[in-house]
Formats: sequence, C-alpha cells, structure tokens
Amino acid sequence: MPTKLEKLLALLCDNQWHNMKTIAENLEIPEEKFRQMIAFLAEADIIKQNQTNQIKLSQNWKTLLISQKETNSETKQGTTAIGTIIIPPQKTLIIQCTRITNLTDTNLELEIRMNKRIREIAINKIK
Repeated sequence: MPTKLEKLLALLCDNQWHNMKTIAENLEIPEEKFRQMIAFLAEADIIKQNQTNQIKLSQNWKTLLISQKETNSETKQGTTAIGTIIIPPQKTLIIQCTRITNLTDTNLELEIRMNKRIREIAINKIK
C-alpha cells in the first residue's frame, strides 16, 4: 500500500497546479499538518507553491519520477545498470570510453543509467 507521500507525488505528477485543501482532504491529512509538510517539501525544492496556495511537483522531481518508472520497467527485464558516481573537483573519469571531466571547484554527483551503453547522465552539485 502506498504511503501518503507516494500518493501526494502521484497526484502532483501531472504538472498541473492543485488546491492544497483538496489534496489534504484527499489524503486524509489535517490541513495544518499538510501545510507544514508542504512548507518542508517546498524548502527542499520538491514542490512549488504559488501565491494562491496551489502546489505542483518541481520539474526536477517530476523528471526523476518519470525516469524511475522507466527504470523500474527496464530493471524487471534485467538489462539496465544504475549507479551514482561522485567526481572530485578538477578530475576526469572514463566510463565505457566516455570521458567525464569535472571542471568545477566542487564535487559533482552523477546518476548514470546504462543499457549496454550510457543512456543517461544526471549531474547534481553536492552542497
């Protein structure tokens, strides 16, 4: 059975603005507790909130959820490898004949998905 957070993310995955009161009622969460949860998720940039107290999923998380769904279907077939790599500042890494260089002065986190070849690389700055 999905958690309330999973239900919330599923509801917000359509990239539309949603009324907070309606979602709180749908998830059976007291409105004040729901507002606190949304404030936390907004601070973490998981959810965006507009001036009219409507919310939607941040684009980065929407992309991640879509990728996760694709990955789950591919992983069932056993053909996809997934990994996270941290590249130190001013260092180079070679994966499957692909050179990846971090030219910044901070550590970079790469999330890689492969299916016989590198299929996707997502880069995040580590704070």
